[in-house]
Order: sequence, then C-alpha cells, then structure tokens
Amino acid sequence: MITCNRADSADITGCEPPTVRGTLREASRTDESAERWVSVDGSAGTVTRTARGTTTEFPAGKDRASLNGPTYRFLESLPTDPDRLLELIYADTRRNHGPGSNSTTGPDQQAFVAIGDLLRTVETPPGLSAALYRAAARIPGVVLVPEATDAVGRPGVAVARAHNGERTEWIFDRQTLRLLGERTVLLKKSPWGPTGTPVTSVAILTRGITDHPTPPPQP
Repeated sequence: MITCNRADSADITGCEPPTVRGTLREASRTDESAERWVSVDGSAGTVTRTARGTTTEFPAGKDRASLNGPTYRFLESLPTDPDRLLELIYADTRRNHGPGSNSTTGPDQQAFVAIGDLLRTVETPPGLSAALYRAAARIPGVVLVPEATDAVGRPGVAVARAHNGERTEWIFDRQTLRLLGERTVLLKKSPWGPTGTPVTSVAILTRGITDHPTPPPQP
C-alpha cells in the first residue's frame, strides 16, 4: 500500500536571494508542483513526480520512520491523546531546538512546524488528525486567522503561529475542516516583499491510499 499527496506550491524562499537592481530588490517565484507516493511502512521506495521528471528514493526501512520522516504505519503508532502526543513531539523539539542546540527556531515553533509536517506530508490515520489539531492548540502563540488562501486560490480558515517576522499558516476548508494547504506570510517588510506577502504557499490537491503509483498522465 502507498499513500499519495498531489500538491501545487509556489516558493520564494527556496530560490536564490533577491537580486539588487538600483534600489529595488526582486525575487522570482518557482513552481514546485509534485506528486509524492510513499510506502505505508517504509519498505518500498518513495516516488516523486515533478515537471523535471520522476525520481525514486531508496527505502529507509520499516524501523527507520520518525516524527521527522514518518510513514503511515508510524503515524498509526502515535498516541491519540493530545497531551501525550504533544509531549512526544516536544521531547524531540526540546532535544534538537532547545537550549544549547544553537537552533534559532526554538521548541515551541518547531513543535508547531512538526505538527504541520505530519498533517501535510503523509495521509493521516483516523483519529490522529483531531489529536494533532488539539495538540497544536496547546502550543503557546497559536492563533486563528479567519481569512487565508492556499496556492491555487481556495479560501479557508487558518491556524497559525508567528516567529521571526513570519507567520506559518495551515489552511483548512471552513465546512469540512479538510487541510487545504500551508503558507508562510511576512509580518513586516523585508527583501522578500511588503507586509502580507506569502513567501511560500502550498495547496494539497488530492491525497489517499492505493496499491501502487498510477502511471503518469500522457501528454
């Protein structure tokens, strides 16, 4: 069995730094649209399709999954109690982003990012999504943004947290609460643009579980 995410994204921060022309700085956007097929237990390679072609990553192995590289089976093993789940996530972020780690992110912001990655990267088992939402709500600084738009223009409501002049937003459909995508927005003017500029924006178009990757579409 394989989980699949098909997503469209526009990325500024992944590009080269803005170039200076006179007194103006300009940054170009890149299209990072992709399909990603992930073995549910890590026993098979991950297939990624982009406009540049198809690549296959060698399997990491069934026992190599982690919070930072999850599989569907790994997610099934996580607790669905929000407090226990958050403590598990914080144990990782404090170790890698706490005092003495030289990290500029900090454990709170990294816990928020980690939960977003778990929701976005792999299809989430029933029950775990709700636990992740409730765990995120317990992180200091997390707020609700009433109006947000994903990379393909779909409107929604966002759960967000600000850090270092940027706000990371997870965007959900208002009716179904399905995760639509994610974006990072500038909270103050910077070389990347004025206040309110999305520097990264991702839309999850389809996702699900199948027996094998489907053939690529014919031109």
